[in-house]
Amino acid sequence: MKNKTEVGMPVEIVNKLATDGENSVELRLIIQNAAVLKGKRISGMLFLNDKELARISMKLHNTNISLIILCTCKKRHLVMVYRAKELEEHLRSKEVSDYLREFGYRRDDFISNLIRLHQRMNGFYNKMKEFPHEVGVFLGYPICDIKGFLENKGERYLHSGYWKIYGNLEETRKKFLSYDEAREIAIDEFLSGRELESIAC
Repeated sequence: MKNKTEVGMPVEIVNKLATDGENSVELRLIIQNAAVLKGKRISGMLFLNDKELARISMKLHNTNISLIILCTCKKRHLVMVYRAKELEEHLRSKEVSDYLREFGYRRDDFISNLIRLHQRMNGFYNKMKEFPHEVGVFLGYPICDIKGFLENKGERYLHSGYWKIYGNLEETRKKFLSYDEAREIAIDEFLSGRELESIAC
């Protein structure tokens, strides 16, 4: 069994994050978004500065992973890491597109919907508007969990993991397990010397 720190992260990962300079952003991306890199999830997010964003963009250039800046605040970018084909298909589903229309998104217009999300996220982080909870839709959260979160003000959930679950408990917990497994695989690959672009499926 691998030695763990008090927060449960293997010691070798903490050491690599602390000492590996430029490469540490790649490991941070993997820790936070391995499920996206491994095709288990349509999208995820992380904060990057200019230099880190340029590095990750270069590394993922020839993969099926895309990046979009959702907002910029205090010299850091909130970046969505996503699989364009899968995300576009998800946004076209009737339940999802009907829900998004309530917030001014267009049906079957992928690019304009990304722009709309950027505008709403930017508005929040620049302290002009309320948080756009529909971002959960773009991250693949089930609609029932987004609505449940809002109706219950973040309380009375069935389980909390990658997000708070309000319905379909067992199905969603299985997803969480698959995300955990993807992270373990991706971290092991990175620590064994594989390049980020080859880790991304």
